[in-house]
Amino acid sequence: MADLQSTLNIPLPLATIMVQRGLLLADEGREFLYPTLQALPSPFLMKGMQEAVEIIQHAIKTKQPIVIYGDYDVDGVTATAVLIKFFSYLGVPCCSCHPDRFKNGYGLKAELVEGLSPQRPGVLITVDCGISDLAPVVRLVDQGWQVIITDHHQPPEQLPPAHAILNPWQAGCQFPSKDLAGVGVSFFLVMGLRNYLQQQGYWQEQAQTPPNLKKLLDLVAVGTISDMVPLRGTNRILAKAGLEVLVETDNPGLIKLLELCHFPRGQNLTTEDISFQIGPRLNAAGRMGDAGRASTLLSSGDPVVVRQLAEVINRENMARRELTTQLVAEAIAMVEAQGPCQQPCLILHDRNWHLGLLGIISSKLVDLFHKPTIIFGGMGVLKGSARSIPGINIHEIISACTEKILEYGGHSCAAGLSLKEENFQPFVTMANEVLMRYGGSNEQHPRLNVDFVMTDKTEFADLETTCAQLAPFGQGNPEPIFTTDRPCRLRNMQVIGKEKNHLRFAAFLADRWLEGVGFGFASVAEQAVNGEALLTLAFSLKENRFNGQTKPQIMLHDVLI
Repeated sequence: MADLQSTLNIPLPLATIMVQRGLLLADEGREFLYPTLQALPSPFLMKGMQEAVEIIQHAIKTKQPIVIYGDYDVDGVTATAVLIKFFSYLGVPCCSCHPDRFKNGYGLKAELVEGLSPQRPGVLITVDCGISDLAPVVRLVDQGWQVIITDHHQPPEQLPPAHAILNPWQAGCQFPSKDLAGVGVSFFLVMGLRNYLQQQGYWQEQAQTPPNLKKLLDLVAVGTISDMVPLRGTNRILAKAGLEVLVETDNPGLIKLLELCHFPRGQNLTTEDISFQIGPRLNAAGRMGDAGRASTLLSSGDPVVVRQLAEVINRENMARRELTTQLVAEAIAMVEAQGPCQQPCLILHDRNWHLGLLGIISSKLVDLFHKPTIIFGGMGVLKGSARSIPGINIHEIISACTEKILEYGGHSCAAGLSLKEENFQPFVTMANEVLMRYGGSNEQHPRLNVDFVMTDKTEFADLETTCAQLAPFGQGNPEPIFTTDRPCRLRNMQVIGKEKNHLRFAAFLADRWLEGVGFGFASVAEQAVNGEALLTLAFSLKENRFNGQTKPQIMLHDVLI
């Protein structure tokens, strides 16, 4: 650790955390701290890339119809927008569509593709979906469509008979970064196509300058961060560079979204800003209606269209938030009604729950109860959305219950599925049995891992540097948690919030007073004597931005009383 600290000239807290996270050598530490776009792997390491770019180049040359079919979440709409904007730069017409979450469900629906070009089959490019859609691909191929699947979900044993498949998880793929989001796969397709067209002399023939793909990284960052893939390796490069591009983005749709989120032009953005502000608004389009509105917002250059779509999506997000609060309360009441005999996996169903909000309910319950959760809605054929906790692969759990399921897909942290209503209780039993065999437990309190223990020699500036250089944070690279080797002083403790369950306070750390907030920690105020308390805190550092000013703030994670 001392060698890493001295070689990279970094503070002790940063070196300590990097070693804990497996970055032991100076070279790999340098690559992590200072990721560059030059370090991105070649797109042609991805199996199927050569076939894909040749098909698309031929379609451009022969003016065949090109259809982009994307999933309805943020990953899907940003991946769709990346391709639309690239083809737009080329002056190549293309059209796009997304399945309706309520009418069509998840995955490739052949009839939607056919409706876009009923007289003349062309090239279909799926983004963030398609890898499990055997029957629709067979149907489209039989009609003369050339199908290119780009996806990042786990492939089934039998792959669809597409003309090209881009998925880092497929057998025989040499691409080094397996954990790309769907938008990441889409971006590498664009990289490959740009390079291939260069080799073929396309840009010279068209008297065009090859596009600067860095301008698309704002979309890539939004989709990658929103899909909660691990932010290590290639994903870290894409996310970090994309956040930098987003600060001065020229994408009209993103500019309008940033305005609606009240982010000043030029303000640095964090993964939390994406996850809690921008991502939910884009997701609202598909959760509450047509996801195509989000991909059009992100790819259109028409200011009137952009303004109208952004305002509609923003209103729908507000409606989504209100309805989510109600449904989460219903789900919590259902869990509490089960009493102490809860199963290791929370699996709930209500016929009236909004199908577009099932994933949000699952995520909220995972945060509250620290258990894998699957939430179902509908009747007859139930739609379900699953979320998991670290260490439990929910996709594997669901895969072991296929005899009770109609369709499913996803990855280790999140999945979607459908089943007949009469199979709901048998599925609940089977899934919990499988989870117990996998080592699931009823532990409801997640273990908090502390990354660094402060001493009286720790400089506050070193903590700030540590957080700045470790960012962006996300799966695979969590925000560091700090604590102190002795209790620290707290004062100015106030109970806040509508339910009076949160805490605002000031803490004396590293020779300075810092403002802090603790969500759900109102009871800590009871420890005050004469307005102060002496407590050991576990906390992270945040940037509190208000009225154009930024100052550090403590975010309380736990307290030792």
